[in-house]
Amino acid sequence: MVAKSKGQLAKLALLLLAVLLVVAAILLCVFLIPRHHRKPPLPPGSPPGNASNPDDSIVAFDFSPYLIMYKSGRVHRLDGLARCSAGVDEATGVTSKDVVIDGGTGLAARMYLPPAAKGKGKKGPDTSRLPVLVFYHGGAFVIESAFTPLYHAYLNAVSAKVRAVAVSVEYRLAPEHRLPTAYNDSWRALNWVARNAASGPEPWLRDRGNLSRLFVAGDSAGGNIAHNMAMRAGTEGGLDGGAAITGLLLLDPYFWGKEPVAGETTDVATRREYEATWSFICGGRYGIDDPLVNPLSLPAAEMRRLESKRVAVTSSGLDDFRPRALAYAAALNGSGWGGEIEQYETPGERHVYFLDRPKDPNSVKELAFVTGFLSRE
Repeated sequence: MVAKSKGQLAKLALLLLAVLLVVAAILLCVFLIPRHHRKPPLPPGSPPGNASNPDDSIVAFDFSPYLIMYKSGRVHRLDGLARCSAGVDEATGVTSKDVVIDGGTGLAARMYLPPAAKGKGKKGPDTSRLPVLVFYHGGAFVIESAFTPLYHAYLNAVSAKVRAVAVSVEYRLAPEHRLPTAYNDSWRALNWVARNAASGPEPWLRDRGNLSRLFVAGDSAGGNIAHNMAMRAGTEGGLDGGAAITGLLLLDPYFWGKEPVAGETTDVATRREYEATWSFICGGRYGIDDPLVNPLSLPAAEMRRLESKRVAVTSSGLDDFRPRALAYAAALNGSGWGGEIEQYETPGERHVYFLDRPKDPNSVKELAFVTGFLSRE
């Protein structure tokens, strides 16, 4: 009887050991399989495809590295998807908040207010009026946002150094909203700023903004927008409330045209690609020599209508858009326009390098030029 019990115990022990070995093997498979053997997830924000719709897997337009659009209309953005919240920036002390300009269309903005000037805290609030900066982000009209960490960090730095109330505009993107939607959104936002700085109800603009020091700026596609806002102000008799643009700042602006200007690439494939992407952005409404994208096509008499007392244009040495930015500055200067123009170039750098590497020496120098232009009376 005892021998029989011992035999049963031995069998149970062997069964338990086998179970433990199986569990151990499973755990080893889970934890020791290299991560790169696992299928990586899709980038965040990419809507799932529709297996029942064959058009959902057919590429209609490949705008890599920004986005891919499928025949079904599905848009898969590849970059510029991250978002960050407004609040108080620890590094600069700048406070930011989000405002809705038009609830019907979703037009919005992120606003920035620098901390009180040193020495003002003990004697009461700093009630001095601050310059107002309206900023349009880049991203080829198809990606990025006023709410991405990239632009949030940049506007915090600019607002702090200039001591300006900044308004970073969240305009609608193509291809869901083809041009001229971004221009129309940007124009509405600019006039919203002008109205509020004059008489409210937005307190940061009404109580702190100095409308006599109104600056309009943007990088890349945002630089294109900023230029077109200044042109529209000049041709439509100014902004709401009689406001005028003091300074226009174009950072590596996105301009192009059919025929190459001096120093611009003559590679046929590259030029066709830029023409095709512009057509995609605007849905074919505007040719590549339309003044919206090629201000050099404007007659001198029209270019003189650009509204701004001062204009600054930056360029980067390795940027495809550099030659046309230089030609733009020369054409504006030679048009008889009566303002003051400044240029700043960084040799050996690529398009809007200063956003990705803000702590690099060249980026610090570029920021110093930007803040100097915006700070000067």
